[in-house]
Amino acid sequence: MILKRPLLFIYALTLLSCGDTSTSLVSNDCEQPVLPPPSHSFPDFINDPLYTEQWHINENHTVLGINPEAHIHTGNNLTQYTGKNIKIAIIDDGLDITHEDLETAVTYTYNLETPCADVSHNAGEYHGTAMTGIIGARSNNIGVMGIASNSELFFLKFNDSMSDSDFITLFNQADQWGADIINNSWGTGNVSQSVTEIITNLSKNGRNGKGINIVFAVGNDNSSLGDDESAIPEVISVGASAEDNDRASYSNWGVELDILAPSGYIGLLTLDPMGDLGLSSTENYISIAGSSASAPVVSGVIALLLEKNPNLTSAEISTLLHNSAEKIGTDIYDADGHNIRYGYGKVHLSNALALIP
Repeated sequence: MILKRPLLFIYALTLLSCGDTSTSLVSNDCEQPVLPPPSHSFPDFINDPLYTEQWHINENHTVLGINPEAHIHTGNNLTQYTGKNIKIAIIDDGLDITHEDLETAVTYTYNLETPCADVSHNAGEYHGTAMTGIIGARSNNIGVMGIASNSELFFLKFNDSMSDSDFITLFNQADQWGADIINNSWGTGNVSQSVTEIITNLSKNGRNGKGINIVFAVGNDNSSLGDDESAIPEVISVGASAEDNDRASYSNWGVELDILAPSGYIGLLTLDPMGDLGLSSTENYISIAGSSASAPVVSGVIALLLEKNPNLTSAEISTLLHNSAEKIGTDIYDADGHNIRYGYGKVHLSNALALIP
């Protein structure tokens, strides 16, 4: 099975490089758990220097040309909810665990080729670090802030051509570590029955019977989801909305589409691998777009919902996302509130939190 990663559009490196590198706590032995990261003291205000440019979460953004409603309506919730005690697994191409904005974030790593070994990027890779930053970049007075900035992160590195058994191994490993959420900013376009079965089973029965929240990006071909992983009914499938507060025209669609989240055309600010393996050898942050970037937005939102109520099942999380979504665009939604190009609408954090008792 050939992995087809959703395209990320790369627009601009920010002119910021700050802080010293520091190594996160990671596991070199899958059988031995690592101690949890130190408790993160979250400020009453957000002072990460690039936060004002993160238009997807910052209502008072300073980026020109952004519709004032294009964000996910975080309100004041990012100072109350941080994803604390929520475990998020990211399956992707590699991770710079030494990034200045990921200190204390990563507690487990896994490499398909050499289990639990180095998960760093190969030359030309950046995708996994970028996705991880959207979810869990620390609020630490450096760079950007992830939506779930105090969540515990697991990273599982894939390779370019994985067998069905490889996919199953990665999902089972995330389950073994106790993941509440698994973020997948990729897809094959041709998911097998055996992979469908493991995803379905974990979504329904993982997390001690509450179900793991498995999030997939839908892809960027303006085409039907077809037989992609994102079309599995138990998956939370995420398309892209844009800075004009409408659907991004490249985002894939279908009756299985759950929700849209920002990434648009100018992209979201996130992490670039530091040093020579980065897209820039001197800058540590980059702006990227595509449904790949939209999926971790939703994974971060789910972490905050679970922080408020850890007992929510994966089915209840899906319902919360559907019922709280913002109806954007001019297309008609059906009687159930769904549209094949918009799903149930754009993710709305404040609405979703308000629906939790």
